[in-house]
Amino acid sequence: MHKISLARLLLAITFVFAFHLSQSTEAGQNVIVVLDDSGSMRQQMRTEDGRIARMEAAKNALSKVVQGLPPDAQLGILLLNNGGRGNPWLIPLGPLSPAAALPRIAQIRADGGTPLGSQMKIAADALLDLRQKQIYGDYRLLVITDGEASDANLLEAYLPDILSRGISLDVIGVDMSANHSLAGQAHSYRRADDTRSFEKALEEVFAESSNLSDDQGTSDFELIADLPDEVAKEALAAIAIPRNGAITYATRATAGGPPDPSSTPFSTVPIPSPLPSPAIDSIVGFLSALPCFLTIIIVIVLVVSLSQKKKRR
Repeated sequence: MHKISLARLLLAITFVFAFHLSQSTEAGQNVIVVLDDSGSMRQQMRTEDGRIARMEAAKNALSKVVQGLPPDAQLGILLLNNGGRGNPWLIPLGPLSPAAALPRIAQIRADGGTPLGSQMKIAADALLDLRQKQIYGDYRLLVITDGEASDANLLEAYLPDILSRGISLDVIGVDMSANHSLAGQAHSYRRADDTRSFEKALEEVFAESSNLSDDQGTSDFELIADLPDEVAKEALAAIAIPRNGAITYATRATAGGPPDPSSTPFSTVPIPSPLPSPAIDSIVGFLSALPCFLTIIIVIVLVVSLSQKKKRR
């Protein structure tokens, strides 16, 4: 019979607990929509009854989705351009309020460029900032665009780090003649060639976010039982303490390299915080202390285990 050390057993238990905590389906969804409001979104796309501006189709689809989201969802909408307000946040990331969101969505106007790279960094930083406060839940970045990035060097520079942080990246290509360059790198890519497919694509993205599966296909203990203690500790650390710092650029980018982040406009955009809630604050406080508590337990058990081994000798 295979013998399992006390230290490894505790590591397995804490790993499973942390894994389930991070994958909890009851934690709700945290989604930021990066919406292309460039001038090209004024162009027409097909409907069942004729044609409509791409931006109008986007606003209609977003409005329907917002009205159907669960009350525990947290939503943010970030525009590629400032929309004349001096701040790209149409709706700061926080608890969903359809009554407040719908009038803002209706006011969106299409005009400007397509700086996907800089705006995706802002959105990813906001999601990571929220995950630093509440590590549970689904964190999703949805990009809706009808064109390639005008800041392709920034997109190439920041995308690898965004994809490495455990954030789901979904992209909807709006009435494009060919798939967007992000199609092969995002976790999901959907085409929206008419208003019906646009609405369906949005519904599918949010449905995936609200119906995370906890079916692992194998027992949780099997995920860690055969790992060496040191490897198991690293796995536990990766799950319990996700990397939530600001997105940084890759060492290799397009010709000329990425600009200094401290000199770019997006570095000064504040990251909105979710609205305070006593219940959430209590949970966040407990979860923030959990990694330290688990580490102490692991150290104590390892020491006890080593002492017992010495005594047996």
